[in-house]
Amino acid sequence: MGGMKIITTLLLLLATVAVGDKKPLPIATVHVFLKEECPIARYHTKTLSQLQERYAKEGIAFRGYVSSSKATKQSVAAFKAKFKIPFAIEPDASLSKAHHLRAKVTPEVVVRDRDSKTLYRGRIDNTYADFGKRRRVTTSHDLRDVLEALAKGEAVEPKSTEAIGCFIPFTKF
Repeated sequence: MGGMKIITTLLLLLATVAVGDKKPLPIATVHVFLKEECPIARYHTKTLSQLQERYAKEGIAFRGYVSSSKATKQSVAAFKAKFKIPFAIEPDASLSKAHHLRAKVTPEVVVRDRDSKTLYRGRIDNTYADFGKRRRVTTSHDLRDVLEALAKGEAVEPKSTEAIGCFIPFTKF
């Protein structure tokens, strides 16, 4: 009987250590859709990097996807290095991530909570009024405002905005 107690205690201790070692889930994940040749996506890489640096310590993760049939591990790694993007980026040559998260253009972001509920979908900010039409002054910092609300435990508003950028082809869906 004593041996059974020792084994049970040991198993409980191991289970406690294993659970304690788990990294907590992020409070939200920003899924970023990019394209290597899209000028608007390229423009926003600096802003995205700054937002990731600022909100990582608040428990918000960033994941990037290059949604283009031309995307390869090598081309994505070169893009990531060239624009000094600090978060993980992977090729989405099959467009499965874009399809799953319903992204239509690059750059576009989808912010989801730890239960995979979409909290926000749309643009990073309103720097571009239309494709090729850049504003002199950015007046709305949509993604930053969403992340700030999440960091403070507040409700996210707005739930969506219209992203402006390079179209992700839907013919593959």
